[in-house]
Amino acid sequence: MDQLSICKSIIEMIKKLLHSKDFLDAYRMPNRFVRSNGKLTMLHIIAYILFTSKQSMYLNSSSIRQELPKIKFPKVTKQAISKARQGILPELFQKLFYLSTEVFYKSIKKKKLWKDKYNVFAIDGSRITLPNSISNFEKYGEMFSLYNPKRRWTMALCSTIYDVCNDFISHGILTRYLSGERELALQHCEDLERLGLFHNSIIVFDRGYYSEKMFRYFADKGYLCVMRIREGYKMAKSCTGDCIQILPGNPKEGTEDVSVRVIAIPLDGGETEYLATSIYNKSLNRKDFKELYFLRWGLEKKYGELKNQFLLEEFSGATSTSVEQEFFINLLLSNITALLKSSADEEIRKGAKKSNKYRYQANRSFIISRLKWFIPQFFFGNQTIETLIDIYDDACVRLSQIQPGRKNKRNKRKGDQERKHFNNRKRVI
Repeated sequence: MDQLSICKSIIEMIKKLLHSKDFLDAYRMPNRFVRSNGKLTMLHIIAYILFTSKQSMYLNSSSIRQELPKIKFPKVTKQAISKARQGILPELFQKLFYLSTEVFYKSIKKKKLWKDKYNVFAIDGSRITLPNSISNFEKYGEMFSLYNPKRRWTMALCSTIYDVCNDFISHGILTRYLSGERELALQHCEDLERLGLFHNSIIVFDRGYYSEKMFRYFADKGYLCVMRIREGYKMAKSCTGDCIQILPGNPKEGTEDVSVRVIAIPLDGGETEYLATSIYNKSLNRKDFKELYFLRWGLEKKYGELKNQFLLEEFSGATSTSVEQEFFINLLLSNITALLKSSADEEIRKGAKKSNKYRYQANRSFIISRLKWFIPQFFFGNQTIETLIDIYDDACVRLSQIQPGRKNKRNKRKGDQERKHFNNRKRVI
């Protein structure tokens, strides 16, 4: 199947599940949504969560009655909506996200590979600012400033493994901000094995992930990995370009010697980055590894998409349950967007002339906006799957210029002082 067909299949399968009583019953809290005379049904709340914008709850509930008259959303207070959504387990939306990954990797025929051979995955984490609430403080931890101990806030750590060649989030975790990223990375890799993506896959890590124990784990498992190591490490100081070094084993711990290929790569700014890898194939040279490590930047851009275009941190609910619901919804929407965009990009590439000065791609913001409108309309309204084809056709002519080699200096934020999202400041448009 091509990516457009996979996108259609995922959306149609989700619609079928959402209208299945057995599926919904599996993800409702005990004794919730059982009253026959209750105004709000489980389907009402799911429709509300999928439909909702970043506006206030009053505006959202009013809009949903106008845009989705078919479901007959009742006129209830925002407190009733907030209470009702706590009765839906976040695992429902997690299941829908996992459905997108399973269908994609089982159905795709011409998956994009690096060097026409390797799957390339990047693993990294990003902090997510959460609403201040008791449940978030309990689940994700409470933070405070040394300069102002009375000022409290909470954050979570979002960790994902990202298929950089196919622009696809394969697995995601939301947990406490101070959780160990290495342990989360191992969970991502276990999911790769579940999806059958263990062979011919290279996993790329940023600084902070390397440790001798971590590298040994990947070497013993047979994973191909590339880990950036800090300049102060002994193996980095003794690296002269591209060399093999040995991690000595310890008979008491039952460990053996492990070979590590260490590569020094000069950067344009005059600095040098050092990579430790379990790829010993000499046909891949330093230039290849520089390209390979740079591919992980796609994950940084994916976090930018989630935060700036999907507005991940502007949660419509304040509780930990609401946060998790919206987290997995955004991962799902990101994957659906990626499938539609990749299909449109392929069509644009086929129609491009060799004489064109610039290369173009489908406008991602346009696709996100249209899909955010279409999906609840398809699940709960009168739109058909043909509307998705119309969006695809529009995306093929809504172009944005590809600007290769762009660089942007990363700005470091300082804790809660940079917080931008507040529950009492909702958008009105």
